[in-house]
Formats: sequence, structure tokens, C-alpha cells
Amino acid sequence: AASELHFHPHTQSLANPHHHLSAIHTHWRSGTMASAAALSESMQRITKSKLDALQSQHSTYEMKKTATVDAVRKEENLSTQLGLLLDALTNHDVPVAVPNLIPDNVRRFVNQRRNDPSVSTAMLEEWKSDIEQCLDIHSRKFEHASLFGQLVTEWLQKPNDTLQTGSSSSTDSSDDASSENFEQVGRQEMYDQRKEWESLVFDSTQKSDPEKIQGYLSTVFDATKRSKKITKTPLEIFRATMRDFDTDRFDLASMKWCIAGLLKVDILVPSKRTALSEIKSNDTVLNEMVDVLNIQLDEIDQWSWGDQPIPIEMRRQTNGRYRVYMNEEIMQALLLQFIGMKSMDKEHRLRRRDFLNEPTNKSKAGGVRPTNVHTQRMKDFEQDYFMTQLPSSVEKGTRAYGDVDSDTDSDDEDEKSPMEIKQSLLSLVTTESLINTSLYGSFAVVQSDFRWFGPSLPHASMFAVLKFFGVKDSWIQFFRRFLEAPLSFAQDGPEAAVNIRRSGVPIEHALSDILSEAVLFCLDFAVNQATKGNLYRFHDDLWYWGQEQGCVDAWKTIEGFAKVMGLSMNEKKTGSAIVRQGQSGSSKATNLPHGKVRWGFLTFDSSVKWTINEDEVDQHIEEFQRQLKACGSVLAVVQAWNVYVSRFLANNFGHPKRCLGQQHIDMVISTFEKIQKRLFAGKSGKGNLVEHLRSIIAERFGVQGLPDGFFYFPVEFGGLGLANPMIPLLTSREVPGPGNGEDEDKVKGPEYWIQEAFEEEEKDYQEKKKRYDEGESTRPERLVNEPFMTYEEFNEPFMTYEEFTQFREETSSPLRLAYTSLQRPIRVEDIKLSANVKNALYKLPRDGKSEGVMQADFNKMSEYWKWVAQLYGGDVIKRFGGMRMGEKKLLPVGLVTMLRQEKVRWQG
Repeated sequence: AASELHFHPHTQSLANPHHHLSAIHTHWRSGTMASAAALSESMQRITKSKLDALQSQHSTYEMKKTATVDAVRKEENLSTQLGLLLDALTNHDVPVAVPNLIPDNVRRFVNQRRNDPSVSTAMLEEWKSDIEQCLDIHSRKFEHASLFGQLVTEWLQKPNDTLQTGSSSSTDSSDDASSENFEQVGRQEMYDQRKEWESLVFDSTQKSDPEKIQGYLSTVFDATKRSKKITKTPLEIFRATMRDFDTDRFDLASMKWCIAGLLKVDILVPSKRTALSEIKSNDTVLNEMVDVLNIQLDEIDQWSWGDQPIPIEMRRQTNGRYRVYMNEEIMQALLLQFIGMKSMDKEHRLRRRDFLNEPTNKSKAGGVRPTNVHTQRMKDFEQDYFMTQLPSSVEKGTRAYGDVDSDTDSDDEDEKSPMEIKQSLLSLVTTESLINTSLYGSFAVVQSDFRWFGPSLPHASMFAVLKFFGVKDSWIQFFRRFLEAPLSFAQDGPEAAVNIRRSGVPIEHALSDILSEAVLFCLDFAVNQATKGNLYRFHDDLWYWGQEQGCVDAWKTIEGFAKVMGLSMNEKKTGSAIVRQGQSGSSKATNLPHGKVRWGFLTFDSSVKWTINEDEVDQHIEEFQRQLKACGSVLAVVQAWNVYVSRFLANNFGHPKRCLGQQHIDMVISTFEKIQKRLFAGKSGKGNLVEHLRSIIAERFGVQGLPDGFFYFPVEFGGLGLANPMIPLLTSREVPGPGNGEDEDKVKGPEYWIQEAFEEEEKDYQEKKKRYDEGESTRPERLVNEPFMTYEEFNEPFMTYEEFTQFREETSSPLRLAYTSLQRPIRVEDIKLSANVKNALYKLPRDGKSEGVMQADFNKMSEYWKWVAQLYGGDVIKRFGGMRMGEKKLLPVGLVTMLRQEKVRWQG
């Protein structure tokens, strides 16, 4: 990719930067296509070479092993037989895979046997059997590596239709492609969603009134007060700073975090991602790109998309929705990423400073450790939900919209990943419902989001908000040019219609995040001012909870905001619930929306519990069956299962937390059992994915009798890396039994933590009262300083328990502990590793590259991998002499890892 850029800074004039940039675009475009094709061919050549070498080594070894076995069979002397076998171990580089077998010692003991009959025949027979077992294990490892290689080859030669659909075939096609190459494909639902998207994005109808928005915002923000220490309101300070906003210039460091940010999200098609990955460490090329992009920044007032329309394509998401992605050129993408990240970084810090009173050098709420529910709630909100779509630093990049279904946790201890935020939202609303019903006897929650928020957000609304906040007109005009891009659907062919975006923002662009968050921040603030509480928002998913009147006020504010901004509510995701203690089922308020409250595939039910929406699960079972049919290889089935079932479905059932209780775990386990039976009931797997894969491998490759560990072990160990969604649930599940709480009362349900807090409060009250009554604690200052006071007044009785607990959310430390404890994962006793599994793990290389997976330091392994190692390790150790089923040097591990890192493009 770098060689295709053709940078010649010393010979080519930069007098015309636009021409120079256009030339780079052209060379880059051809370079990315050639690079992607070359990479695919290179991967196949490397894999083929590795497999050819493997086959040659395997054949050579089997030939030598057969010769050794024949020679041993011809010898009658047991000591001589052992000598031949020991020579084979050494000459053929066969690893010793049997415990307690030390070949050098055996040689000495065999030599001892010649003169000392104390070395018995039985001992010689045992050593012979052990060495033969080592030779057989080495054969098995070769056979296993061969099978693994065939599975990888199958994956390369039979790529999924799903992956082809989302590859560069549509948006990277050559410009001279004829319309005959473009065939209308896809489901009817894709065309229905496209029609809806086009009706919103290309509609030039004015949907909002900038003057009304200015008046609305003035009303909302005029409520902010001046601090006694300053002469301006937070809004005035923020406006003044925004008027001075300007971007820095590109340098090598910023170029690298821009590239990292683009690779993190799903904007670029695979060929461009590959090209960008290849040059990200080439400082020479990057410095040339820095020069060109700085020229572009100098003339930002003249920036435009150029003469050609930007190709767009529809990509099916795991949840079944389609999203429309732009496919701009890489240099354009880098420029827009840089401006967007610089804008977000500044706005994020300034808003936190001006409206949360945070110093600008701190990106997250800090300070004094919370001591009660109220302060803990505020800290959690500021850290995890306030403008969470904006990054705390440019280096961290934007949050990819699809990351909410990712199965990875954040690498940053101070910042949660989108998936972690989504999970914490479930545990937070559940915990709040438990706390509220316990303290006040009732709980109310309202939930909604905006219908087609990204495509429907009126440009006039965004510009009005920016103007209100004091953004310079020159930058507003730049944002206008960015939004009003000429677009054409790549799948429509070279004669596709070109339309200008008139509404909405392009998905997963940093500039889109800053524009949409600027608008939604106004809603956050409006709800706060109307209710004195906080709107919990993730993207445009809106949640407010507490008591009924607060929810009514919040909902009224949300509706008013939507009306003035030209947005509409998504009725399918809008609902409310009111739970009253002692009342079965949830009720509805007349002035709250009447839909059900949903999170993922869960529906909020009576008694502060969640139930799984079985109809939705059934739809996804049918959808996954359709996706399985498009999988042309065994590894494609594994990847589809891991992404769709073990990640997407598992995430949307909710991770086990104390507030959800054991009932939630049992419910999800039962659902996964149903899913697997339904998916594979009519197949040879007999309702079991592993048996289904066994039958495919036996049919295609003639290999039978594979150990269970082969399917579940990591790729680095010669396994398929199949993820089992049951195990994370089972590691949190209480198992009644002798000594482990046969009595269900011993299982700590959600109510336990709150009851324990109340008991601690009462204990604390009695201790304080006793100290007061016995004169150990001082009298109130107001009584001591009162000059005229009766004996009875001076000896005022200690406060009542009701008064002591009147403001629990603001005063109770035990309740805060319950509040945080309820949101933590359920922890039961760790799985115990047997001696043989520990020993096998201990023999693994300590390379530090398998953190959390199976490794020598088993104390660092996650509970999931401990479970897998113990459950399947015994059989693997017997067959292969250790935890590795194949020698790593013989397995195309790097290739599989690379393939799995690609974004999955679902059929449709």
C-alpha cells in the first residue's frame, strides 16, 4: 500500500494542494485494492507452504516411526527394544509427553539391567509402553495439525456469502464496471429500510425552526447561576471558549491516533482497513501524509467532498437492523477524524468544567470517595453516562456504534466500554428499583429513544445549537459542507442516482458524534433543570427513573425537546412502569407512555424482575439458522456462533449480577438450552452444536473421535475456540448440595443486601444512642452554647430511629454499600483445578501472551478458561500429553487470528 502512494515531495510541486490530494486519492485507491488482493493471495500462499511442510514432516516421521516399530518387533530382547525406542525419541525430536519419563535415566536403568536383576521386566515393559505412547502422541499432533490446516484452507477457499456481501465487492469496484455486474440482491426488509432512510436523509423539508430553538435554549440555560467567585455564568464562559476554538495541526503523533481511531470503528471497507494497517508504522509515508493534510487544514474554508459522489452501502447488523455507511477516501477520512476528535476533546472537557465544576485536566469525576447513595449515584452518572459518547482524550478515539454488542471489556480502568455501559445500565435500573421500593414503597421508570435519530436529526437544529453555544460561523459552514455530502448507493451501479444529504449525520464519524452530542446535551440539561435528577442516556437511548412525579416531569421535558428539535419518539422502544410494594404487576400513569420497559431481550415485569421476550428469541433463532446456511466452512460456523449466540444473544440477555439474582441465571440457561436444541434438532448434531460440527468434519475430512476439548480450546492450543455461553452463567450459579447451601435461604438473593444494610443501620443507631445516653458523646453545640437552658432541654432525648433513617440516601453508608454490592457480579466458589490439569498448565511457556486464557500461571486465568481447562483438559492430556493438541509452529494460528479480527458482514 505504501509503495502505491507514489509520494515524491522533493520533485512534485505542492503549489496546487487540491491536485496533489486528488492524485494521492487516485494512487491510494488503486493501492488499497491491489494490497487487499495481494494480502489474500499471500495468506493463502503462506498457509499452503506451511501445510505442505507439515505434510512432508508428517510423512517423514511416520515412515521413520514405522521403521522403528518394525525393528522393535524383530528384536526379542526387551533391553534392545528399549534402546531402539529411546534412539527414536532422540533422533526424531519427539517431545516427552508422559509424566515421570526421563529418557536419560531410562538409558542408565537399562544399562543397569544387564548386570543387576533388581531392574525388573515389569519396569522395562512400563518404560517401553511410555515411549511408544510418546511416539503415538507425536503422530496424533501431526494428524491434528493436518486437520487444523485443512479447516483453515476450507475457510479461505470457501468464504462465507455473508463476508462476501460486506466485502469490497460493492464499494471498491472499478469505475469502469458495467451495470451488468450490479444485480439487485438482498432481502425485502433491506429495501424497506432503505426506502425509509432515503425518505428522511434526502428530504429537504424544514423540520425545525432555528428561532424557536434559540428561544427554547435560552429558557433552559438561563436557569444557570453565576458562582459567587466568578462574574459569568457557566454558559457565558462556555460560549467565550467556543468562539476561540480552532484545530491544531497534524503531526506524526496525531496521524497515528487518527489511524487508530479509524481502524477502531467500522467506516472503512476491508481493503482500505488493510491498506491503512500496513502503513500505520511507516513514519516516512505518514510524514508525507501529514504535510498534505496540513495544507488541507490551511484551506479548510474551501474544503469540499469533491466532484464525485461518496459511495454508500447498507450493512446488516447482528440485531437485524441495516445501517448505511459512507465509503470516503482514506485521506478525507483522516482529515475529518482529526477535526472531529479535536472538537470532541475540547467540548467534552469544557462542558464538564462549566456544568460539572470539574477541572479541565480531569476527564472523569474524582474527588472525595462517595459515602452515601446520593454521592455514589452522582459519581457513577458523571463517570459513565454524562456525554459518554465523547472520548476523554483524542488517543482513545470514538466509540464505535456497534461496540455495544462487543464481548470485550475496556482496557482502560477509568473508562467503560460500550458493552460494559449497557450492562451497567441494566444493573443500575434494577438496583434503583430495589432501593426505591424498599425506601419509598414504589418505583417508576420511563424509557424511550428517538425514531431514526441519526438519519432524521435536522441540520437546522444542529446549526441552531452550535450558534447558541457560540461556535464561529466559519466552522458552522464547514459542518454544513460535511453534512451535505453527495451520496450514491454503490450497489445501484455506475449509473446510480446522486442525492445530497439534507438531514441526519453519517454513522460512526467523529464529527457526527460531536454534532449529535451537542444537541442531546441540551436535552440532558433540560431534564436536569426540570426534575433536579439526571437523564441516563446511552447514544439516544433515554432512561429516567425514581418516583412517579419525577418521571412525569422528565417525560414532559423529553416530548417538548423532541417537538422543538424536529424529532419524533420511537414508539416501539418507548414505555414506562410503576412498581408499588405489595402490588402484583406494574401499573401505568395516565401521563406516561404505555409501552413496556425493555432492555435487550428482557422485559421489566412485576416484582422488580425481568423476563425474556421469547418471541424475539424465536425470531433470532430463525435468523441464525439463515446465517448458518451461508457458512461454507467449519470455522465460519464457529465464528458465526461466537459472534451471534455467545456474544450478541448473551449480551442482550444480561450478564449475571447480584441485583438480578439466581432466577435470572436459571432463565438465561434455560433459554440457551432451547436455542441449541432448536438450531440443531433436525441436523446430525441431535440438538448439540458440537455433535453437529463432529458430523460435518467426519463427512468432509473423514476424521472421527475428536475430543471435546478440540472444539472449546483456544486456537493457540490447536482448538477451534468455540465459545460456550453457558459457562459464564454457570460460574455464577449457586449449586445446592451437601455443605453448599442445600437450604435455598442460604442463597443470597437481591433482598439480602438491602436487609443487611437496614440491620447495620439499626446496629449503628443503637451504638450511637447508647453512647449518647451514657454521656460518652458530646451534646449538640446549639444546646451547649445556649445561655438559658432548662435541665430537661439540656438532656434532650436522643433522636428517634425514624429521624435517624429519614434521609437514608444522603446519610447511610450501609445503604451505599448495598447499592454498589447489588451491581456487582455474582461470585461463587471458583472451579478447582485437579493436579494433572495444574501440572499440564504449569508446563506451558511463560511468554506473557495469553493473559486471561489458559497459561502457566493458572491463577491469572479467567473463570471461563479455568472451567474449560478442567472440564475438557483431562481427555486432551491423555491423548496429546499436555494442553496443546498441536505444536504451535505447525499451526497457522496467525492467519486464523487475522481472519477472526475482520468485521463480520451478515447475509442480507
